[in-house]
Amino acid sequence: MIRIFAGMLFSSLALGPGITRAAQTDAASDRDDCKQEEREAGVGEKTGAVACAIKSVFQTRIRRKKETEPVEMTVGPPPMRLDDSDTPGPNSWETNVALNTQRGGGERRTELPSLDINYGIGDTLQVNYTVPYVFARQQQGDAGTLRLVNENGFGDSQFGLKYRFYDDKESGLSFAIAPALQFETPGANRAISEGRTVLVMPLIMTREFSSASITANAGVEASSEERRYFAGFGVGRRLTAHLALLGEVVGTDLNTADEKRVLFNVGLRWKLTDSQALSAALGRDVYAGGDQHAQTYFTLVYQKLFGE
Repeated sequence: MIRIFAGMLFSSLALGPGITRAAQTDAASDRDDCKQEEREAGVGEKTGAVACAIKSVFQTRIRRKKETEPVEMTVGPPPMRLDDSDTPGPNSWETNVALNTQRGGGERRTELPSLDINYGIGDTLQVNYTVPYVFARQQQGDAGTLRLVNENGFGDSQFGLKYRFYDDKESGLSFAIAPALQFETPGANRAISEGRTVLVMPLIMTREFSSASITANAGVEASSEERRYFAGFGVGRRLTAHLALLGEVVGTDLNTADEKRVLFNVGLRWKLTDSQALSAALGRDVYAGGDQHAQTYFTLVYQKLFGE
């Protein structure tokens, strides 16, 4: 890494004068072209010179204006299920307000809103808190007396950290871990809550290219009763500076045959401004183990960034 920075510094020092001379030459050429255009338009020499000077000032400001970042193309929240290795950055906030729906087999679950708050500590660490308000129509009762019941209330909370422990800027490859604790929200509706504390431990890989990216997750959800494994793979593609197409395949409960699910999900992320984005995803279970019904999923998210 030190050699890379040293090489960059040497290159900047060596090329600096040449770059300056080239910029001066380009500026002079632009002024000459402008004066020629003014003469052809019948404008006097002095008036044309003033007009070209004004254009030159504004053109220089435009050229020196910092380029805005294009839309984020990595597969991750929002609106996808997989996580990426990115963090908000030092003293910066990322807030996501989402609508999540899931339905199948007569049951449905709607989270509105689902609030996801992230805070960056340094360049590589993130603190996260998530909590949804849930409207559910679900089965209750014993095997012979099952009935559909409507419930609503706060769902389980999740508090977690994300640490990007490897980040190769040159190749675009990065790795992170994101341990999180899922627990019953105080005062939550017990019919909505899972009623247990779960430790989630994912390993995250992201590889970014010029206009595409790949993401992979693998990990375990561990409680006092059991362990359940999950894994997934996603691909992102930047279509324009403001629009990205995302796709993922995610498997959950992989070690439990009767509860295993495999989800295929497609999403779009649209950058509204430098600090705001809107994203959506639509997915469907392509496999549901045991007597489970395949579910259809939809997510709509508004994202707002604050801070440095």
